[in-house]
Amino acid sequence: MIFCKKAGWGMVLLFLCLIFGTGRTQKIEAADTETDQAAAAQDELLAELDFDAIQQEVDSLLSSQQFSFAGTVRSLLQDGDPFRTFRAGNAVLSCAKTAFLAQKGLMKELFLLVLAGAVLGSFSSLFEGKQVRDASFYMVYLLALALILKNFQSSGANLKAVITSLVAFMRILTPSYYLAAAAAGGASSAVMFYQMLLLVILAVEKLLLALVLPMIHIYLLIALVNDLSGEEILSHMTELLETCVNGLLKSSLGVLVGMQMIRNLIAPALDSLRQMALWRTAGMIPGIGNAVNAVTELVAGSAVLIRNCFGVTAMLVLLAAGMVPAVQLLVSGLSFRLLAAAAQPVSDKRIAGCLAAAGKGYAMLLRLLLTVEVLFLLTIAILAGTFS
Repeated sequence: MIFCKKAGWGMVLLFLCLIFGTGRTQKIEAADTETDQAAAAQDELLAELDFDAIQQEVDSLLSSQQFSFAGTVRSLLQDGDPFRTFRAGNAVLSCAKTAFLAQKGLMKELFLLVLAGAVLGSFSSLFEGKQVRDASFYMVYLLALALILKNFQSSGANLKAVITSLVAFMRILTPSYYLAAAAAGGASSAVMFYQMLLLVILAVEKLLLALVLPMIHIYLLIALVNDLSGEEILSHMTELLETCVNGLLKSSLGVLVGMQMIRNLIAPALDSLRQMALWRTAGMIPGIGNAVNAVTELVAGSAVLIRNCFGVTAMLVLLAAGMVPAVQLLVSGLSFRLLAAAAQPVSDKRIAGCLAAAGKGYAMLLRLLLTVEVLFLLTIAILAGTFS
């Protein structure tokens, strides 16, 4: 009797284990099936995107770096870590070292000119009259002015080329990113992104490159001429130009980002409403409604993931492309500021003012580059942060 009871309880336990084990196996198989379906949906959506044209533009933009756009997107889809392939610390230090070595020769020449000006100024004080002192000062100042303007013009031309390349990259990126956003169920958000990106590109080309960049060059030239005269006859003009440049940069950033934020309040709501209506209608189909809903949610989730990974990869390209010129401009501006601080106690104040004005001009170029970068990054981030 006791053996029969034990055998009966054993059969019950075995039956329960079989039931729960079968259910767990079915859940595992269903999860594996959903994973395979999600991977298949991601591959089909990725096949529709044109990565070849984007990769050509990336290769021309990042000529010194090996960056695979499609490979980075697929890597993000697998592990989701955007900084595994993007290590900025060593790259920034390397760029700073390269920029410092590039500016080393110019800083040596300017430092020797500052010392020569100080020595000539000391010797000229032994003679009567101002002719010798003025002649020595103008000789040193004009040599420094020529070196500064030549280097600044080269930096401005390089910055213009970088910004033009960023604009070309965004133009190539737009159709594929628009398709990825539309596939994620965000047709209104995709249209908003397309329109705002065209507006940002127009503002960068017509406002920042065609107006602000020449104003920075004019500002530096007037500041150098103002220091050469010995009197503050053009100080208000330089202040006006500096105020105009800073105001245009801040205004363009605030207006364009504000417009995107306002439109982003409406477009995702429209997409969500349309998507909900589509899912509710599909769910009402007898027999296959639940299956249709499941497949639709799976495809939509995969599309949203691809859209966001695509956007993050584009942002990494923008950061990598802007990192080198930004560090170069930063190092150049700091070098001129340090040289001005070292020259002020021993040389004429006009030479120190000349060097300080050059440092401020490089700071304005850096601000222009950062404004363009932020405009493009926020345009992508606003759409990538929208969940459809």
